[in-house]
Amino acid sequence: MAMSKLERLDREIQKTREKITEQQNKLKELTAQKTEVENLQIVQMVRAMNLTPQELTAMLSGGGIPGMAAVPAGDYNEEQEEAAYEE
Repeated sequence: MAMSKLERLDREIQKTREKITEQQNKLKELTAQKTEVENLQIVQMVRAMNLTPQELTAMLSGGGIPGMAAVPAGDYNEEQEEAAYEE
């Protein structure tokens, strides 16, 4: 006996729900992996700065990076920075 249209739709709905669940799980896993990679990059950048724990604490609390002059927000010019870098 042929499957009724209602039964086919129910089966298709169930398959779609299963696929959605799989994709949601995959998204959670990929998001966690992305966060881990971002965290590793941050740790590498901080270690490359060769700061003492006290210097790192001062920088994170708003004291800036020791030995570097702070640039006021309105004075930042990316084109000047690129030109200086190219020289």
